[in-house]
Amino acid sequence: MLRKLGKTPPTATANVVSIIGADVRIVGDIITEGEMQIDGRVEGDITCKTLVIGPGGHIVGEIKAERVRIHGEVSGKLSADHITIGRTGHVTGDIQHDSLEIESGAQVEGHFLRKGHAPAVEQAALPKPGNGAAIAMEAKPTKPAKAVEVVPDVMDTDEDIPATVN
Repeated sequence: MLRKLGKTPPTATANVVSIIGADVRIVGDIITEGEMQIDGRVEGDITCKTLVIGPGGHIVGEIKAERVRIHGEVSGKLSADHITIGRTGHVTGDIQHDSLEIESGAQVEGHFLRKGHAPAVEQAALPKPGNGAAIAMEAKPTKPAKAVEVVPDVMDTDEDIPATVN
C-alpha cells in the first residue's frame, strides 16, 4: 500500500528507544524526552522519560526520570515517579520516589524519600537528654508515682535536682 508524500505515520517517532550498547562508554550528561536503555557505562547525569538499565549497565551520576527499571548498577542520586529495582540490580545512593518496588536479591544502599513528603527530623536537631532541654511527651495514664524522700544532707550543692522514680 502506498502512502501520501509528506505524511509521516504518527507512531514513527512516538516509540523511539535510544539504546546505549554494552560496548559503549559515555562520559557526559544525557538528556532525552523519550525512552532509554543502557547496557553500557555512563559517567554523567541522565534525564529522560523512561530509563531501563540492563544487567550489564553501569551508571555513575544522577538520574531523573518518570519511570526507572534497574537490572544493572547505579551509583548516585535517583529521582523518579516509579522505580523498580530488579533482582540483579545494585543501587548506591539516595532514592526519591512516588512508587518503589525492590525485588528479592536486589542490593540497595542509601536513603529513601517519598516525593512530596518532608525529610525526617535530623537526630542532631532533637534535644539531648541531660542538656537542660525539655522533651515533650504524650501523657498516658500510669500507676500512681511512689513517694520519694529527698535527704537534704545527700545533696552537695544548692541546686534543685529532680528525683526520678523507676
